[in-house]
Amino acid sequence: MVFAFFLLSAGLAGAQSSGKITFEEKMDLHKNLPPERQDMKDMIPQFNISKFELIFAGDQSLYHAQKQEELPPTSAASPGGPPMGGMRFGAGRANRVVFKDLALDTMIDSRDFMQKQFLITGPPTPRKWKIGKTQKEILGYNCMQASYSVDTATSIVAWFTPQISNSNGPGDYQGLPGMILQIDVNEGERMITATEVVFDSVDTSIIVAPSKGKEVTPEEFEKIREEKMKEMGMQNGGGPGGPHMMMIRQ
Repeated sequence: MVFAFFLLSAGLAGAQSSGKITFEEKMDLHKNLPPERQDMKDMIPQFNISKFELIFAGDQSLYHAQKQEELPPTSAASPGGPPMGGMRFGAGRANRVVFKDLALDTMIDSRDFMQKQFLITGPPTPRKWKIGKTQKEILGYNCMQASYSVDTATSIVAWFTPQISNSNGPGDYQGLPGMILQIDVNEGERMITATEVVFDSVDTSIIVAPSKGKEVTPEEFEKIREEKMKEMGMQNGGGPGGPHMMMIRQ
């Protein structure tokens, strides 16, 4: 039994009940653009990169953007003008905060969508992970592979380590027997990768549930998002001659 042996060899790191993990979120903005839209590729950079932190203590955690200098826009802009279409890729993600209490089966996902703040409240996102036999090392931790298919168009691969026994991960990812250190959505379309793990001198007092914004259920937020995208002509890549938008479920 590969998994049983893996757990036995996990080492002492699993005893850590609190810590901080820095993640890099990297989105490939070119991946879903069709070959005939080379003009779009020329106008926007290929990757949008953000830094996030996961602070965890026992069953509670907070995932938020790392404080840093303001990131440059990732949308093309005309000289002296606003970004293309008045939009900026990843701007909403920079304001995202995810609070989880796994013991109480509670998650509050605070998001800025169309300049409005929402508190998406409900249980942590359920996923029926399939644990594989493939292993690799991330930051010195032995990790195992797990996969999940959202639908026919979206697949997720997670790499988790039982060496950190907290069943958590970045964003709304969790539910594996160990900490998730990497998420790969659609083979590189979106990558979330741990870049640093710290257990000493971590301020866990910031693990507080966000409270500002309109409280909605996940279903209500999805309906609001779909209606707004339809209103702006951004579904299915937009209408004739419209913008080709990459929609990735968080």
